[in-house]
Amino acid sequence: MKKIGQYILAAAVAVAAVLPVSGASAMSAVQEDSADVYTIEQCYDLVRQNYPLVKRYELLDLTEEYTLKNAYMNYFPQISLQGSASWQTDVLEFPFDLSPYGIEMPTFSKDQYAAVLELSQVLWDGGMIAANRANIRAKADVDMAQQEINMYSLREKVNELYFGILYLDQQICQVDIMMEELEREYARIEGCIANGVASLSDLDLIEVERIAQNQSRDQLSSMLDAYLRVLTMMTGVRIDDSRQLVMPLPEGMDKEAMLDALIVSEIRRPELDLYKAQELEIDTQLDYWTAGGLPQFSLFIRGGYGRPGLNMLDNSFQPFAIGGIRLVWNISQLYSLGYGKKIVNYSKEQVNTVRETFLFNTNLQVQEQVAGIRRYFKTVEDDERIVELREKIRESTAAGVENGTKNASDLVSEINKENAARRQLIMHQIEMMKALYELKTIKNS
Repeated sequence: MKKIGQYILAAAVAVAAVLPVSGASAMSAVQEDSADVYTIEQCYDLVRQNYPLVKRYELLDLTEEYTLKNAYMNYFPQISLQGSASWQTDVLEFPFDLSPYGIEMPTFSKDQYAAVLELSQVLWDGGMIAANRANIRAKADVDMAQQEINMYSLREKVNELYFGILYLDQQICQVDIMMEELEREYARIEGCIANGVASLSDLDLIEVERIAQNQSRDQLSSMLDAYLRVLTMMTGVRIDDSRQLVMPLPEGMDKEAMLDALIVSEIRRPELDLYKAQELEIDTQLDYWTAGGLPQFSLFIRGGYGRPGLNMLDNSFQPFAIGGIRLVWNISQLYSLGYGKKIVNYSKEQVNTVRETFLFNTNLQVQEQVAGIRRYFKTVEDDERIVELREKIRESTAAGVENGTKNASDLVSEINKENAARRQLIMHQIEMMKALYELKTIKNS
């Protein structure tokens, strides 16, 4: 595990920062059943279900639903109310006087009033409403894809916690094994003292090492508890024992076959869905612009009350009404349609460039990860051989203590060297497993 010490420290700091403030409330929401066993894949799913950001899925769905309903309202009859009160400098006047002939010509007021209620119904809008609804869906798909990327990034955090717990657990197991070995050697040296081939100072050396190992175990246990608390808060289920986590790669599993399968698998990262959704959204923008350049037909009926009415020769307040079919054609929209197509093409090229860059960088990351995993395969093999040799050396030194050719200091030194070799093996084994799952995360396979 790369920089395992930093991972442990980070977990401890995270718990120290979070638990005093919100730990009680967070833990109260955790399921009480602590007997369940979880794989790393189950932890991925639990974090997705428990993480607060998951609520945004529902919010995005609701936003899309109501935005679509709002756009659909344009198919319904539209009602508008207008009112005006105006004064004008001149009005209609007849150029000659007909009163001598018994004809009274009307006079018109310079102040005019009107209140108009209009009801209109779309017959054909050139496809603007449908294009707008398609654009709304496309934008919702983009938001959903971005949300999926945010949720997918949680897998990296789960990897750090999960393998950090496994590493600490294996380290604690190794300390326990060493403590058992020290107990055996302590009893053996007591027998050597009785036979006169060892001294009490040899026992003191063993006792000092036992105390040091106890301290190490306490530190590792504290850090393991911190990791378990963080994973518990993230998953929402109580995980208070490292034995509840399943080792991802059981002993004897064909790791080479697993690596080969990962290498040939496709990259199925959520970023690719985002790029596809962005291209579809760009296409809907072009459809909307195209629809805006087509003629639109609608029925309308207008009724009102004012002075003057439709009869301009009547200067009194009067009701009026008019109905018919309306044509609206924004021909100037066609002028910019050609540029709109170029904008769409360039925008899609930008998205495609980002996609190609992402795939290029991801493939580079895959190659680096594969090379690192193969190095771990070789390193673990070497570590296993080193542990075998260190075990033989320690057994030989223990035998030397019994016959008086070696002392306790030599034995403690060899025990420590064997322990260090075992720790190194454990670290590289966990790092190897973590690297394999990081490769799975990189490719989402």
